Amino acid sequence: MLGVVLLGFLLTGAATFIGFARLDEEYNAARLIRKEQAVARSLGFALQEAIGDTVEATSLSWTSMPGAFANRIIEIQEVHGVPLAMYRLDGSLFVTSSFDRPESRGFAVDADPDVLIALAQGAERLEVPVGNGDFIAYWYQVNDSQRPVALVALRYASRVLEAGGRRELFRALGGVFGLVFMAAAALAFFLSRSISRPLSRLGALMERMDVSKDEGFEPLRYAAGEADEIGVLVSRYNRMAENVRRSAAALAKSERESAWREMAMQVAHEIKNPLTPMKLGVQQLERRALADGADLEDLRGRVRELSEVLQGQIDVLARIADEFSTLARLPQGDMKPHSLRRILENVVRLHGVPHLGPNLEMEGDIDIVCDADQLGRMVQNLVINAQQAIGDGPGEVRIVVAFDPLVLTVKDNGPGMSAEVAERMFEPRFTMRGGGSGLGLPIVKAIADRHNITIKCDTSPGNGTSFMLGVVL
Repeated sequence: MLGVVLLGFLLTGAATFIGFARLDEEYNAARLIRKEQAVARSLGFALQEAIGDTVEATSLSWTSMPGAFANRIIEIQEVHGVPLAMYRLDGSLFVTSSFDRPESRGFAVDADPDVLIALAQGAERLEVPVGNGDFIAYWYQVNDSQRPVALVALRYASRVLEAGGRRELFRALGGVFGLVFMAAAALAFFLSRSISRPLSRLGALMERMDVSKDEGFEPLRYAAGEADEIGVLVSRYNRMAENVRRSAAALAKSERESAWREMAMQVAHEIKNPLTPMKLGVQQLERRALADGADLEDLRGRVRELSEVLQGQIDVLARIADEFSTLARLPQGDMKPHSLRRILENVVRLHGVPHLGPNLEMEGDIDIVCDADQLGRMVQNLVINAQQAIGDGPGEVRIVVAFDPLVLTVKDNGPGMSAEVAERMFEPRFTMRGGGSGLGLPIVKAIADRHNITIKCDTSPGNGTSFMLGVVL
C-alpha cells in the first residue's frame, strides 16, 4: 500500500513536471513569435519615419539614414525588452541596440552565411541557439511591396512559465501526498496488526500442538470460523495435522512391530546356535545309554563331557539374555555422581589378562554423573572387543583418561578395522567373529547416547583401534 502511494506521488510529480516543460516550450514559442511581430512592426514604423514611404535595401546607409534611427533601435529594445541588430542583405552589420560591442550580445559583425542561405532558400525565419537556452531569431524585414530590405536578428532569452506557481504546486502536491502517505502508513499498520495478531496466536497454538500423541492433539480454534482467509487456513491446517497425526500413529505402530520382529529374529538366531550342540550331545548320550552292553564308566565320562558342554552353552545363553536385557533397559538408570577411577579400576580387575591388559593410565580422580553399572558395562564391552581383536597375538589394551576436556580412550595395538567394517560397527547383529552376538558395540553406542557421551573411533588395518569417549561433566 505504501509503495502504491509513493509510486502515485512519483508518477504525478513526473507528469506535472513534463506538463510544465511542455507549457514552457509552447509559451516560449508563442512569446517569441509575438515579440518578432511587434519588433517587425516597430522597425517598419521607424524606417518609414526615417526615410519615408519608399524603403528599399539601398536605404540602409548612413548617408541617407538620419542618426536618430539608431536611437529608435535602442527605444525598440527598451520597449520590447529584447536586444536586436539589423544587417544589410549582404550580411554586413548596419546597426545594433547594444551600447557595447555587438559580440557581447551574440551578434556577429557579419551574419552567418548559413543563415543567409537558409533565408534565401525560402525560410521565413530561423532560430539559432547561442547557449543557456537563448536563441537568436533571424528574419527579413520587408517593405510595403513585401521585398526584403534588411536582415533582422533578435536575441531572445527563454523564460520559465510561472516558476513561482510551479514551486507552489509542487509544495501543495508534496503536502497532500505527505498526508496521504501518513494516512496509508497508519492504515497499513492497523491492518497488519489485525492480520498479524491472529496469525501470532495461531503460531503459538501450532507450537503447542503435538500430532505424535492422540491425547496431545487439539485442533486449532479460530473465533471467526471460515468467514475469512485465516479461517480457511486454520481449517486446512487442522485437516493436514489430523492426516499427519494418523500417519505418525501408523508409522509408530509399524516401527514398533518392526522392532519387535527384529528383536524376535535376533533372539531366535542367537538362542538357536547354543541349542544345537546341546541337543546333539543329549541325543548321543541317549543312544549310548540305551545301547546293549553299555559301559558304565564310559557313560560317566560321556555325562561329564556333556555336562561341560551344556554348562558352556548355558553360559552362552545367559550372556545372550543378559546382552538383550541390557539393550532393552538402557533408557532407565540411576544417575548420580560416581568416581570415574573406581569404575575403571573395577573393569581392570574383572577383565585383566596378564600381558594383555587392560592397563589404566589416569592421574587423579573425578566424579561424574552417570549410571555406574551402565558406564562400567560400556567400558567392559570396549575392552572385551579389544582383547578379542588381539586374540592370541602380541598386543596390549590401554585405558587412558585425559582431563580438560575429559576424554576416556580405550585403545589397542591389534589388527585394526577396515573402513567398511568401521562404518558398520554400531549396527546391531553385525559382527566379524563367528561366535559374537553383534550387540557389544550397539550397547556401547546406546549407553553413550544415554549419558550424552560422544564416541569417535580411530582405526585402520594394522594400526590398532582407539575409541575416544568425550564425557560431558
